[in-house]
Amino acid sequence: MFSLASCYCADAMTCPLCHSDVTVYFTKKNAYRFQRCPMCKCIFMKKIPSKIVLDKYYENQFRYSDGLVNESIIRARCKQVLKRIRARYPFAKTICDVGSGHGFFLDEAKKQGYKVFGIEPSKQLAHTAAICYKVPQFVGSLEAYLEKYRKQFDIVTCIHVIEHIIEPKKFINSLLRLVKPKGTLFLETPNSDSHLLYAEKDKYTFLIPPEHVWIFSKESIKQLLPKNSYITSTNTYSYSEHFMGIVKKIINTNKKATKKTNSQIDQLRNTQKISFKKWLSYILFDKILAPLLTPLLNAYHKGSILELYISKK
Repeated sequence: MFSLASCYCADAMTCPLCHSDVTVYFTKKNAYRFQRCPMCKCIFMKKIPSKIVLDKYYENQFRYSDGLVNESIIRARCKQVLKRIRARYPFAKTICDVGSGHGFFLDEAKKQGYKVFGIEPSKQLAHTAAICYKVPQFVGSLEAYLEKYRKQFDIVTCIHVIEHIIEPKKFINSLLRLVKPKGTLFLETPNSDSHLLYAEKDKYTFLIPPEHVWIFSKESIKQLLPKNSYITSTNTYSYSEHFMGIVKKIINTNKKATKKTNSQIDQLRNTQKISFKKWLSYILFDKILAPLLTPLLNAYHKGSILELYISKK
């Protein structure tokens, strides 16, 4: 497997998760510098923005329009997660989704007979969930909910949220307070120990500052867990566009730079041929081969997205 450590200069900084003495410089993007820990494999901002700065960003600049555009894809993914939850925990009856967004996940869970509840800090997203899907929810932060209520749930889900959190260890502890004894916390987040990251390197798809403060691996998540919890099951998955991104990255890296001088007439003659080749390539690779071969990325838990089932004692 390709090693990232050989590509970046050493930088004396302690990993905030596993406390390894040396981390390495990963990249700089949009003025934010990222470090990588060779031990627990997490990626993190060297200087994490303050809560005030991030709150202002989410209020004024962040727009979650992809959720509505990709509703069918998200719902299909929700059904897969719920199917796995049902298989692992057939007696679970209640689900709380932290960062419930537009309410797609809880709407699907409700259809399957679960008693659902959401915690969503965005008033706009919570309004959509309430009006369109009648999802019961608390509008506000997880901490604000825990200050007022003590209700616990069989299953607590937190999907693509923890990478946004300034203090992930504190956040994990808060999430587990929602979980009943013998219950389960389900986490989903980008995987920093994935083939996608090793291929894309500093152009990594999920490196999105200031939204993504952290990129976690299974090992780095372990560093966040309190003694009353443990990981019971791990899974990873990838999308076909991730597979094609890796393939194209490899091809572009290995392709020799060749310059050909063609006359304008030759270029016009070749335009139609090139367009046909691109169309044929798209059908063959993106639509046929990629969906078939994408599951190979998930071997040994190297898929693009990490799923963790965490049990509470």
